[in-house]
Amino acid sequence: MGKKGVKSAMRTFEVLELFEEKRKPLRLHEIYSSLEYPQSSTTNLLKSMVSMGYLNYNRRNRTYLPSTRINMLGNWLHGYFQSSGGYRSLAEELQRRIDETVGIVCQNDLYIQYIIMLTPAHEHKLPPNAGTMRLMTDSSTGLALMARMKDRAIEKIWRFTNYYKLSENNSYSLPELMREVNWVRKVGYAYIAKRATPVTSSIAMTLDEDLFGIPMAIGVGGMADRIAKNQHDIVETMRDLIERFSKEQVNYNLENK
Repeated sequence: MGKKGVKSAMRTFEVLELFEEKRKPLRLHEIYSSLEYPQSSTTNLLKSMVSMGYLNYNRRNRTYLPSTRINMLGNWLHGYFQSSGGYRSLAEELQRRIDETVGIVCQNDLYIQYIIMLTPAHEHKLPPNAGTMRLMTDSSTGLALMARMKDRAIEKIWRFTNYYKLSENNSYSLPELMREVNWVRKVGYAYIAKRATPVTSSIAMTLDEDLFGIPMAIGVGGMADRIAKNQHDIVETMRDLIERFSKEQVNYNLENK
């Protein structure tokens, strides 16, 4: 992601992400060799994670495995999406109607982060994983969210993105960004064709509701030719479902006051 973080914190999460990738118990040497860490610091890190209850250590097999405490950390948030507002229901209905990849995202500093990701059964897809982060300036959902911001806030996002050299293409000028944002403001949705991946495109709109004050958006992605062919139907379906969702949210909030 460009900007360096605190090494010990980054390594802790990289260890957990390694388990998510491998999905099995791992020995010490498998962990430090996969992540290219020094053995001594990896040993100390794993011992700390065990002592705090986030890793389970099997002394007989000398293997480590994440404990259920990891799941408990974010389980309350998953429950919020399931029961408080129907975000997953919105994504599921949209995915069912258009038969393409659907994602709900929230803003995370200079990035958008996928919270819910649903994929169709067909092979015409190239979806990111839930939890993946993408620069706001390089994503349709990012453009949709920026379209609701003041110009000064958008300029700050652009300046920090360039200052930390976060964008790989590094060719986006501020006037170019503002032209895209103003187009989104005019038509009410963002449409990015063949940018992050040459064969894919995406369409996004914002949600009136937020996540504890954090802006959210919903996007549809898929193979570029399929999205281009069905652009009108996708946009109209998104508008219809989002409008209905917003009304349901109002009723839900009134009932739960």
